[in-house]
Amino acid sequence: MILTATREGLASARRIPRLAVTLWLVNLALALSAGVPGFLALQSAIGDLPGADALADGFRLGVLSDLAETRPGLFGWLFFTAAGLALVGLLVGAAATGGVLEVLSSRDDRAFAHRFGRGAGRFFVRFVRAGLLAGPVAAVAAALVAGPLMALGVRMRREWGAEVGSGLVFLGALLLAGLIVLLVLLALDAARIRIVREDARRVLPLLRSGFAMVLRHPAKWLGTWALNAALWALALALYLAFRHVVPAGTGPLVLVMAVAQQAFVLARAWLRVALLGSEIALVDRLRPLGAPVAAAPPQAVPEPGLPLA
Repeated sequence: MILTATREGLASARRIPRLAVTLWLVNLALALSAGVPGFLALQSAIGDLPGADALADGFRLGVLSDLAETRPGLFGWLFFTAAGLALVGLLVGAAATGGVLEVLSSRDDRAFAHRFGRGAGRFFVRFVRAGLLAGPVAAVAAALVAGPLMALGVRMRREWGAEVGSGLVFLGALLLAGLIVLLVLLALDAARIRIVREDARRVLPLLRSGFAMVLRHPAKWLGTWALNAALWALALALYLAFRHVVPAGTGPLVLVMAVAQQAFVLARAWLRVALLGSEIALVDRLRPLGAPVAAAPPQAVPEPGLPLA
């Protein structure tokens, strides 16, 4: 089932390439809205510092320390701006996911923009509610699983002096916490798919159903996600290899590197569409829609004045 779901997801992404392009444009708009103001603010602040030219050769902690002293409120402004943009990114991501799922799930022939916009607007509030419910579950579950291991690691370091052992325990705790968060995200995707497929307005029952579906078949969900993640890692490796071979030292090479970076972002968006398509295939197999119940034949109504048989 894992390979079948993955193939179906990849086929869905190939069949509707406009979905990946749309997600790429959304990511580009968010990146520009965050990067351009931040770059201009840093450029205006760094330009007056002595030794600022050293940043052209790479990161220099001393220059940033001088900047923190001369402009004490700059980094705070950048932090709160980044936090606000992260929140906006989560909201935009919920809307974009609704659009993608509507296009992948619908069978009508209306225009792509109509279907994507309909899904983004129709399911936005429901998806945000589902995310608000799933977030605390992920935090509490990760704390309950990883917390005791973290406490054990601290005790091993303080009382027994086992530096290596405590480091391995900390690493195991982080991996378990990451696994918990991943399972919650997969359950959230399953719930969102059913919300779109069934046009359901009650979020909590479908979120519980999503958790049940993922926890009953963790190998199928994690295996499908792992195959998609392997393709993502391959795309990242190719991008990093290209960066190593073609260092951005001149203006034209900087432009080439920017194009390569956006090509990687486009590939990442395409794989996100493929993952949602694969998850739709899993939900369709693990929780198929019930067959419509045949309507009972109408009973004959006797005419007035005639005796009943």
